[in-house]
Amino acid sequence: MNKFYRLLSVVTLALSVALWSCKGDQGPQGPAGPQGAQGPQGAQGPQGATGATGAVGATGATGATGTNGTDGKDGNANVKWMEATVAATDWKTVDAAGTGTGNTGQVGAVEKTDANITASSIVMAYVKVGTQWVALPRVLVKETDGSTEQVSFGFETGKISMYYSSKAANGVMSYKPQTSLVFGYSTIEKTLLANMKAAGVNLRSREAVDAYLQSHR
Repeated sequence: MNKFYRLLSVVTLALSVALWSCKGDQGPQGPAGPQGAQGPQGAQGPQGATGATGAVGATGATGATGTNGTDGKDGNANVKWMEATVAATDWKTVDAAGTGTGNTGQVGAVEKTDANITASSIVMAYVKVGTQWVALPRVLVKETDGSTEQVSFGFETGKISMYYSSKAANGVMSYKPQTSLVFGYSTIEKTLLANMKAAGVNLRSREAVDAYLQSHR
């Protein structure tokens, strides 16, 4: 019996050696098989926790309110002030009617229309000499040579006229100044003018007229 088992072991070992000796090299990889069917969708997971709310930003500071401007001075509805610069080339030589005698002469003139001059108005006019307003009419006589210069004005409803003439020492007349002149005039209601006269205001002084108007606004 023992001989039988020893014989069987020898045969088995011989077959194993023979099979191992006959094993060849590995063959090439076969083609990939077809993709399998998609599996079923898994169950939805639980909803995540809500995130914390962010902090609210701080409100910006309110800007400061600007300061109100100061009120302007009140005007006087019964007084209108106008200024006009007249160039030397603006003057026209015209015939001037005489006063009461009918005689005529010549004078340089400039006309300005102004709707503020009405039938109930009085006009006070000035010419600027340096920084000073000088009331019209103005007649200047040079004692050194006897030459003269005259500046005056006239007005009617809706219009004011400025007049100029000068006479040199040799007697030659001129009807326009050598430079531009700045005129200013106030249109005043007659009732207000009567009040100023009664108050003793110097109507030939623009400063005096202004002072009265400032105190009777």
